[in-house]
Amino acid sequence: MNIQNNVLIVDSDSRQREIICQTLDGEGLNLIVTSNVYQAFHLLEQETINILIAPLKAQRIDGLTLLGAATRHHPDIGIIFITAPNVLETDIGIKAMLAHDGTFFLYKPLNPVHLKALLQKTLLHQRLTFENRKLRSQIDEKEGLCRLTGKSPQLIQIREMITQIAPTRATVMIYGARGTGKELVARAIHHRSLRKGDLIAFNCATLNENLAESELFGHERGAFSGAYYQRKGRFELANGGTLFLDEVSQLSLSNQARLLRVLEEREFERVGGDKTIQVDVRIICATNHDLEAACNNGQFLPDLYDRLNVVSINLPLLNERVEDIPLLVNDFLEEFCRENSKTLKSLTPEAVRTLMKYSWHGNVRELKNCIEGLVVMSTEQTLQLNDLPDRILKEVEEMHSTLPSAPTLHNTDSAGNDGPLLNVSVGMSLEDINREVLRATLEYTENNKAKAAKILEISRRTIQRKAKEYGLCDEETEN
Repeated sequence: MNIQNNVLIVDSDSRQREIICQTLDGEGLNLIVTSNVYQAFHLLEQETINILIAPLKAQRIDGLTLLGAATRHHPDIGIIFITAPNVLETDIGIKAMLAHDGTFFLYKPLNPVHLKALLQKTLLHQRLTFENRKLRSQIDEKEGLCRLTGKSPQLIQIREMITQIAPTRATVMIYGARGTGKELVARAIHHRSLRKGDLIAFNCATLNENLAESELFGHERGAFSGAYYQRKGRFELANGGTLFLDEVSQLSLSNQARLLRVLEEREFERVGGDKTIQVDVRIICATNHDLEAACNNGQFLPDLYDRLNVVSINLPLLNERVEDIPLLVNDFLEEFCRENSKTLKSLTPEAVRTLMKYSWHGNVRELKNCIEGLVVMSTEQTLQLNDLPDRILKEVEEMHSTLPSAPTLHNTDSAGNDGPLLNVSVGMSLEDINREVLRATLEYTENNKAKAAKILEISRRTIQRKAKEYGLCDEETEN
């Protein structure tokens, strides 16, 4: 994979734009030039931009706003801000800019030599970032984190938890709906642990009580009809390693009691045997059921719940972390193109945005299966919107046709005071318009998310998620 060199130049000063373009001409760069900041937002959203060159402060151009949009869509983008030296000493937002370590500053008046030097420095930084990520990816592949794709706060927190708990002996309970990646998390924990044995997986919902007992604990020859030979169970096979019990809530009460004993005593007997077998096994469980409710209903042993729930990890639904969908799509495209010996494909931005609007009841697994089907059936290099499955297009189209119109926010309240105004203008992206509508609505309701949800006719959870995504959260007022 090569780093592309698409450079977006944003400047309202025509003379300054001309100097930049003349300086960079012949450097092997694809220059994209605009004087319109709203056009810049659109380009950052729609195109792959590797370097942004713009004034820090200029007429109708705010560098901080551009920085936020650029890093949101392109986390590794290199940025060259044009500014006067004294601005860096007085600008209160400078710390926010320095947080992005790919940001460099070019001082006025423009010097072509300095610009070329900064450009080479930016390209070097991107190359090193790319090589470091490639090395990190190789390490993570060995340690099991590479498949936990995402930049959402939920995924970042889950990866941090895995890193922290993996070296310990603690049992782990993973909660999540079907298709959210429970086994991937279990494998990541095992691969990052200090255990030298294998990870052995068992789905507790696939077998009846007697067969599940034999699968877990093994059996002696003649223990029951058809037991013609001795067989080791999953606990013995996982000795020195990790046993992953998926859908643990489906275990019978009898097998729950035997599992509790193994956790407490680290020993068991095979079915039909009297020899006690010592094991050193770490247990990781997963379920999509409410185990506390199961305990209250007598369907799950409270003592076993306490032993299994030492550390718990809650996996979000895919539609709760939609910002991860483009990254997942890219990963799955590469995987299935490689498996099917096809040239790497891409999806148009419109197709990706449609995937981000779909409900994904099957979560990541459904998305993965969808991308595999697209790769197998497509004969083109770029997958278009119409290539998506009919069920996705139909649902998103119906959703769009039933969307409520934007609320009318009055400029005055009941007391006659001035209310919030919508700062919307021609050229703004849909994302920026949505953010402004949400901001104004929250201001109008005094940050009451329940009232805002009622006005916008969307769920309170969506309000919370979007407010966090747009940086509109008020940590102290969460009503």
